[in-house]
Amino acid sequence: MLEESFTISMRICQEGHANALALNKDYSQIAVAGRSLLKLYSIENDGFTEVCNMRGGKNQNLSYSSNDVAWSALDSNILATAATNGVVSVWDLSKFGRQKQLLVYNDHERTAHTVTFHSGEANILISGSQDGTIKCFDTRCDKAIYTFYSNSESVRDVKFSPHCNNVFSAVSENGTVQLWDLRRGEKCLLQFTAHSGPIYTCDWHSTNNWLATGSRDKQIKVWNMDGKNSLEYTIHTIAVVGRVKWRPERTYHIASCALVVDYSIHVWDIRRPFIPFASFNDHTNVTTGIAWKGNDSHCLLSTSKDSTIYKHAFKDASRPAIKANSQGASSGRGGDISFADKKKVYSIITATQMMKINPLIARQKSINGTEQFHIAESNMCRFLLKSSYTGYNADNSVPLKEHECFFGCAKELIFTGKKLGDICDHNAMVSRKYGKHNATTLWNFIKVLYASNEFNKQKYEHRNSFSKQKNCQTSRRSTHAINSDVLMKWDHHENNSGIGSADGNELKSQDEDALLDASDSGGKQTYPPYGSVILSETQILTEITFDNFDVLRNGFIYVGPPDFTKALAFPDTALHCDVQAARPQLDIKAQDRAKSPPPNVPAILKVNHIPPIPMWEPHQFIADALKLQNDVGDVQTALAVLIAMGESRKYLPIEESLIEHWFQTYIDQLHRYQMWNEACTVINLAWIASVQELNQKSTTVYTNCGDCGRPLSGSAGWYCQKCKSMRSSKCSICGLIVRGVYAWCQGCSHGGHIEHLMEYFSNRSICPICGHLCEYN
Repeated sequence: MLEESFTISMRICQEGHANALALNKDYSQIAVAGRSLLKLYSIENDGFTEVCNMRGGKNQNLSYSSNDVAWSALDSNILATAATNGVVSVWDLSKFGRQKQLLVYNDHERTAHTVTFHSGEANILISGSQDGTIKCFDTRCDKAIYTFYSNSESVRDVKFSPHCNNVFSAVSENGTVQLWDLRRGEKCLLQFTAHSGPIYTCDWHSTNNWLATGSRDKQIKVWNMDGKNSLEYTIHTIAVVGRVKWRPERTYHIASCALVVDYSIHVWDIRRPFIPFASFNDHTNVTTGIAWKGNDSHCLLSTSKDSTIYKHAFKDASRPAIKANSQGASSGRGGDISFADKKKVYSIITATQMMKINPLIARQKSINGTEQFHIAESNMCRFLLKSSYTGYNADNSVPLKEHECFFGCAKELIFTGKKLGDICDHNAMVSRKYGKHNATTLWNFIKVLYASNEFNKQKYEHRNSFSKQKNCQTSRRSTHAINSDVLMKWDHHENNSGIGSADGNELKSQDEDALLDASDSGGKQTYPPYGSVILSETQILTEITFDNFDVLRNGFIYVGPPDFTKALAFPDTALHCDVQAARPQLDIKAQDRAKSPPPNVPAILKVNHIPPIPMWEPHQFIADALKLQNDVGDVQTALAVLIAMGESRKYLPIEESLIEHWFQTYIDQLHRYQMWNEACTVINLAWIASVQELNQKSTTVYTNCGDCGRPLSGSAGWYCQKCKSMRSSKCSICGLIVRGVYAWCQGCSHGGHIEHLMEYFSNRSICPICGHLCEYN
């Protein structure tokens, strides 16, 4: 078919949005259904034209509120809807008014999620519901002709196989896929667990016997259903998958839309599953339904929660691979740098194609073939630093892969049970063992700052204002006061012959000698650390008298050795010139400048307002260090430090939302590597309510009876209320009641002692009771 010329759209409803769409057998009309919407539109080249509004009037019941809509593959006048109250309605478009609603089936007890028609029988349709059942209807009857029990809480989607007329697939919220035969409804043909979360959609491939499933685990999986099911391809998306549709005339292309977050429609090449082949970004809200226009692979129809329908032209789709970076670089924890760039790979030209190429053109230009999207390769280079640059000897440690370091640290790091100092020592040793030298330094730093007794004596408080800082300095001022007796021991009658000299080096040497003498306790002259002297107000008042008020210059008296005091007073000295050059020049009168200081200048500093002394606080530094660890990809160390610090972490200025994000990220990493015990330990040590609740979610295990397949409910354990028996509690191997660890197959619900099952399935794969192909690991 010819490619559509351009993309068109239309707003369909002001009161609500559509939940699903369907095309008639001629692909000339589209049906759009929602909670307050059921309309038909004809598809034109330049837009959509409304044909019929089947929800006219105000007094409409809930049977008109639709979750899904399906059009008969054989009759363009017949379509069906699945309603939120469980009603399945069949509509006849050839009739008028309320008579269009031909049949109303009330067989489902809860919400009906999906409905579909048989591809070969015009009167047969099936529906899946929240009550866990699949109903088969015949439009010639007023009730369901058969019920299929899925043994799950909810059936989200059903689709007939194009390769077997009477076989259909059903996907459920417990992550399982079932194959059923319309002629044998007592038991499903095949059942297997496909995803780790609820499955919301499925679709059969038109030519290959492939079944695609989309789940809440953000994955699209393609299963080969020839013989025993096998996983062929896996596509990783960024959001929960809501719908999937195979692209016609393209073997490896499939379209998908998200249930939340992502508003775009992506077309994937399953051979390159990490980046979409094409994307449609026209909708402004979550897309709820997608469908290809028959066999036209260049026209895609969609509807969304933004109350619009779109007919997308494939030529208008964006190509994310073109916008992706063709080069990338990253630095490792050992100082190494990795660089990758795109490698152009072309498809092979066959001999027949070469014969069609003009030899003249072939000589002028090399023929390499066409660049294929799914054939993507990269060149990888790694640059290593010598140990002399990094400071660590690589020969002492065995090189480990990234995931091996993660495994080792996750299993060996400790958070509680010892003193903080011992925890830091142990964790620093573990980090050093696995080559995480930055983490080793951080653990040692935590031990020095937060595990010592000095930290417990001093209460560090984060100061955000000058007033708090001033009060803090005032409270500590008296503790740093210098004894007045030490001040009076200074020798003011020392030889001052070097005072009048302009040689700055001599003064500098005297300064150094004074500092050296201050550290010597052998009876030599001692000077206080005049760079950081703080006196209390009482000492200042007792040392300053009316006799020495005339030496006050600009409100203070200099504190220091006598030589420096006089050197500052005389303008001819180099030290005086240096100090005056650094100070702001004031307008001093001539008579004041001519005055010389009297002898015996007191070495006391008087300050009208004691300036705040900047104090280094470790909390902001540690917070920045933890954020840096997270930025470089080591959220494990950042979170481990926070947990190990205990109550001391309240001093760190880190937002609770950021800490919660670290918890979620680390727990998700542990779950991906199936480290369930370590993840549970982290959750139990969490102090954030939303993280603590993770252990309270999804802890219910649903079990079924091994004889009838019905779910076991109530508080009676393995007692089946339908069979009135407790045979499900017995071991399938030895026949005794299991007391302790019980393992069972989710497919057939038979199980027993885990030791007996491990021994039995070591050389067998069939259930000893029913012959089901069980998969124990």
